[in-house]
Amino acid sequence: AEAGASAVTVNCRSLPGSGSYSNPLRLGVVRGTVVAVGCPPLTSGAGYVSRYFLFSTVRTAGRGSVAGARFRLSGNLSAVHPRLSSGPVTILRSTQNGFWTGSSPNFTGRYLPVAGLNPGTYRLGVEKLRSPLSSLSTPYFDVVIALG
Repeated sequence: AEAGASAVTVNCRSLPGSGSYSNPLRLGVVRGTVVAVGCPPLTSGAGYVSRYFLFSTVRTAGRGSVAGARFRLSGNLSAVHPRLSSGPVTILRSTQNGFWTGSSPNFTGRYLPVAGLNPGTYRLGVEKLRSPLSSLSTPYFDVVIALG
């Protein structure tokens, strides 16, 4: 899930859209690896615990393809959990399908395996799952879409 030399890197804050469900941040067409760097933390409170990214693919995702978030956990920060939707239907959830990178307690990412994903338009949602009492925020993070 690490970005290679051929990865397209964009600044998360420069993406069009607000990051809401109805106006997601737009990553455009992903043909290889796209990394949106420097996404602001997700925080507890209405409207801040989730953020959405829209992307399209033009070919079936190959072996080793992933979509998710890269971050560095420390202290009492929460992980960033991805979920993937096609239209209004969630097709992959972090809690059932996701995997960690790094080692506990300082994980470095949470990803969804997307090999076999058909060409189309998808919404990647990222969220903070832990309750406000145990953590108020995630770290800054990068969104990674890597289609092998």
